[in-house]
Amino acid sequence: MLADKRARLVEQLAEIQDSIDFIDAKQRFYDNVLSGATPPPYVSVLIPFAALAKESEEPGELKGAERK
Repeated sequence: MLADKRARLVEQLAEIQDSIDFIDAKQRFYDNVLSGATPPPYVSVLIPFAALAKESEEPGELKGAERK
């Protein structure tokens, strides 16, 4: 009985770790987008385009990139 419970918990722990790893990878990706480490052009429906245009020539335009 305890062995079965332990096996289920180990399985759940693996699933939770996979979820945490996925969240960490997404966070690194978005941090890189916001810091400019991800090369332009990057267009997202989640991040306002103005947040990506740090040193733009015109509002809403990313320097050296075409908006698609």
